[in-house]
Amino acid sequence: MTTARDPRPAAAGEFDRLTGAWLATLASPNTRAAYRSDLAAFGRWCTDQGAIALRADAATIAAYQAAQEAAGRSAATRRRQFSSLSSFFQYAVGHDAATHDPTERGLRPALPGAASPTVALAPSVVDAYLATAAALDPRLEALVSLLVFDGLKLGEALALDVDDVRGRPPRLTVRLRRRGVVQTVSLADRSARAVHRCAASRAGEPLFVGARSGATPRRLTRFGADHLLKKLGDDDGDEPVTANALRRFHVAAHRATGADLEAVRDRAGVDDVRTIRRYLDETADGAVAAEPDDRERDGAPRGA
Repeated sequence: MTTARDPRPAAAGEFDRLTGAWLATLASPNTRAAYRSDLAAFGRWCTDQGAIALRADAATIAAYQAAQEAAGRSAATRRRQFSSLSSFFQYAVGHDAATHDPTERGLRPALPGAASPTVALAPSVVDAYLATAAALDPRLEALVSLLVFDGLKLGEALALDVDDVRGRPPRLTVRLRRRGVVQTVSLADRSARAVHRCAASRAGEPLFVGARSGATPRRLTRFGADHLLKKLGDDDGDEPVTANALRRFHVAAHRATGADLEAVRDRAGVDDVRTIRRYLDETADGAVAAEPDDRERDGAPRGA
């Protein structure tokens, strides 16, 4: 029975408020509509279960996924729902409205009978991307470097503030939150230089800045990051460059140096080694060659 002290109504209101604030950062009306529907469905399910959405843990997410599958939702729909929740909770953690991202421990539902849409990148292609990024935009160069050389998740990179960056190249560290714990990560030399250029002596604002509202810098959104990454592609109809493909390159290249799965898992900041196996299974065609893993060297991928 709901009482005057029941925290759920207030928590539900805060969930709705935060959902609205997050959706306002997205430029596409279609994306906003889809994500609004996904978040509303999750909020209703939590209410029905007597749970508080903003306090969801990995078990809550797993139970919700199971309920959606039992309800007959397609794998594609469940993947989108998971993506919506993942993006939302990263936003919530970044705004101190949630203590952790409960989707980090989950796995996106696989599409039956289909290979992953993530493209396995050759080292020569990554070299070209880095050169293009350096010529186009310091934000793009820093973002690609963090994904390729350091294996950061896109949400982790976008959540960085300039004040999280410490030191000077080639010894630069960033402070980020992984699995609810603040960690300090030493960057590869190439990333250190790119991040240092991106920070450009700024302070007290996001490392990756998108549109500005007056004098107030706004954090680059996932939509904005995707737009930046698409600039790396050409006009020949190739698949657009994605953060997932760049991070997959990092995982496969690190594994190719002889690192065991647990070491790769820890470096990538994930809890479940099955996630790493999935990345590696998808690169069984040998498209990714070994990358030197000496943080005292430049760390640039070798050509194919």
